[in-house]
Amino acid sequence: MAVQIKITNLKSIKNLVFDVPPKGAFVLTGANGCGKTSLLTVLYRMGVSHAFQTGFPGGKAVTGIDGITDATIFYEINKKQVSYRYNRIRWSATPKSNSQIVNSAFAEVLFLKGDASRVEPTQEELKGLKKTLADEALRNFLNSVFDTDKFDRLYRINLRGRGLVAHLIEKTKVGEKKKTWYSEKAFSLGELCVMRLGQKLLNMVNGGLYIVDEFEMALHPAAQIRLFKEIEKLCTSTSCTALVTTHSSSLIKSVGRKNIIYLENNDGEVTVYRNVYPNFALQHLALDEENSPDRLIFVEDISAKQCVDEMCKKHHSLAASNGRHTLPATQTAVIGGYQEVLRFLERSGSFVPIQTRRMAALDADSQEFCVPPVINKGAPPPTLSIPQQLYSKQKTQVVFLPWTPEVGLCDLLAQDTVKHKQGIKTFTGAANLTITLALARAHVGLSGKRQRDECKRTVHEIATQIATKNSWTTDRAHEALMSYLVQEWWTTDKDVAREICGKLFN
Repeated sequence: MAVQIKITNLKSIKNLVFDVPPKGAFVLTGANGCGKTSLLTVLYRMGVSHAFQTGFPGGKAVTGIDGITDATIFYEINKKQVSYRYNRIRWSATPKSNSQIVNSAFAEVLFLKGDASRVEPTQEELKGLKKTLADEALRNFLNSVFDTDKFDRLYRINLRGRGLVAHLIEKTKVGEKKKTWYSEKAFSLGELCVMRLGQKLLNMVNGGLYIVDEFEMALHPAAQIRLFKEIEKLCTSTSCTALVTTHSSSLIKSVGRKNIIYLENNDGEVTVYRNVYPNFALQHLALDEENSPDRLIFVEDISAKQCVDEMCKKHHSLAASNGRHTLPATQTAVIGGYQEVLRFLERSGSFVPIQTRRMAALDADSQEFCVPPVINKGAPPPTLSIPQQLYSKQKTQVVFLPWTPEVGLCDLLAQDTVKHKQGIKTFTGAANLTITLALARAHVGLSGKRQRDECKRTVHEIATQIATKNSWTTDRAHEALMSYLVQEWWTTDKDVAREICGKLFN
């Protein structure tokens, strides 16, 4: 079901457009004040009719502090639309006939926070009460999150007269006749939170939306990662959507790009970034303050990083052979698309140590979108796009690679398939590679995204062959192919290679 939300003039938000993911588990993050809390309240309204009243207390007084008289919340669900505004008494829907579509988007909507409430049975209550093993799914869930087997011995009891369920873990030692237990009173804060969360998530309804707020919940970073993986499994098995809010760098670094949603608020205009690299979502780099690099180079993707790292090795090796042994330490960071790289380059000055020189190395195909057009004498200045504005302000810190990595390798193969097939064999030590002329030239005649995608398929196919023959990972084989590309460029275009590397690494 297609669900889109638009928020205008609400608290710190002037404009925000959010497409709700149809299914899967996603990390939702962003700086404090970016609009996450307001967005979560708007999402929660699809399950609870009074969500606005409790989530936007400013509605009690439409003027003054937190006034929301101009706020509009718009839902589009399967091409039907309804908007809500505050009318001094309540939030009213327009058109009223569509007010029910909001509740039809998901089978259920739950807003879950870390609940550390303890149910503590007394010693007297333990006597004579039947103790039953807790649900197997809950025991497995807890064992997986905490990487243990102690929850195999998790029991539950119904407390008479209190209408409550308490949990116990049996701690009887081998050989002891009298059984002993410890109750929730002895559980850690993290264990309690995960147990309460598990009890709710294990009852997910097919097609539901689950918002998990304050995900850290006193958990060790490794437990946070394992908990998210368990939530992913549950979403897959039930076709549900889970949005997990967090500022945990460990968790953000552990999930795939497609699972990261980052909100950025620029003077009220909130941009929703998806499929971003962790460095961009964190808006900082994990640098050792005592050993910060001399150079930080921001790139678009893993292939570009592999190329830049190999270029750095070549440059430093040449410098050392010329008697220069004191060289700047360099770190390459993957950020995302060219616009994200340029934004990050601009913003990073506020959190990267001043002694660290920051540069961007962009793929060749981004140059046409970043470099402003030439202005003819007497002509009015053109309106620049955002990438062109960002590039113009920082062009001394930006270098364009001589190719888009995968396209560059495929161009080599297309120019002389026999030569470079043998060159790759020799460079990687992988014999009997199958690189046909049709494979080498599959990208010829294509352009833009179609060409890049075709080249990525070709490089992946060759990397898979190398990995199989050498018992390598595919990542290692892919890195070797990028190193081969740099080596060929370094050999055949020395002057340009040294010029670009000088700008990046000197």
